[in-house]
Amino acid sequence: MAIFKAEKIKRTEIPPLLNSPLVEAIFELRWEIQTDQQSGRMRDAAYPMMYGRMYERLKKDFPMIEDLPSTQVHPEANPYVVRHRLRKEKNGYPLIQVGPGIVTVNEAKGYSWTSFKSVILRIIESISDLYPAGTFPLNFIKAEVRYVNGIRFDSQRENPLAFLAEKLHTKIELDSDLFESTEMSDKPAGVSLNLAYNLHKPVGNLLLSAQLGQVESKSAYIIQAAIQSFGETVPHDKEAFEPWLNQAHSAAENCFLSLCKGPLMEKFCGS
Repeated sequence: MAIFKAEKIKRTEIPPLLNSPLVEAIFELRWEIQTDQQSGRMRDAAYPMMYGRMYERLKKDFPMIEDLPSTQVHPEANPYVVRHRLRKEKNGYPLIQVGPGIVTVNEAKGYSWTSFKSVILRIIESISDLYPAGTFPLNFIKAEVRYVNGIRFDSQRENPLAFLAEKLHTKIELDSDLFESTEMSDKPAGVSLNLAYNLHKPVGNLLLSAQLGQVESKSAYIIQAAIQSFGETVPHDKEAFEPWLNQAHSAAENCFLSLCKGPLMEKFCGS
């Protein structure tokens, strides 16, 4: 597998984006849960007690509670699926989602890295403090930061592959014989591109994807960059998580700068 070396991309500070393409920023953290050897069912020793205690700790800033449809299923039959949301206000962001063995922090248009990281570290601290480690040891097994961007694309006037090459600096070419020997258009009706790279800082994987879709009912390219660490490469406390988060953010930011440099970045900055 190819290796993505974030340090090779020239770093520049992203200015405030007047027209940000961000749809959602997501942090996901998973921890090991017990597996019954006879039934195969998985049980989180902390759930639901830790969720209730977490709400008590966070309710001043996240007073709104939502139970998701997944609560209709027994938690042991649905591990690693979020079941509850904590919000600052109804339908607002940021929000926190909790379930057996999993927590997420989600942010949207109001995103700033400083505040996003602050909430993440607060959640990690809460889990570390509230988890009943005497029952089953707390062992983080997956950490992920994911950015989802929606970039407007005129599907009637623009060729998806030309847009990728000219605006997003990603070239995909098929041999012209393919189109000459068959009766079909050289303009694809759909695009779904997925790439995965080994990553050094932080140690893990960098996933990139580009898909045609819609944002606010309008045609767009959905561009995602995800940084993931698993197993022993996942930090195990708040202090170790801060450098991991900074490195993950740096890798994702480098992707955004590289893919969107030029006219798209000028558009995002409002120039």
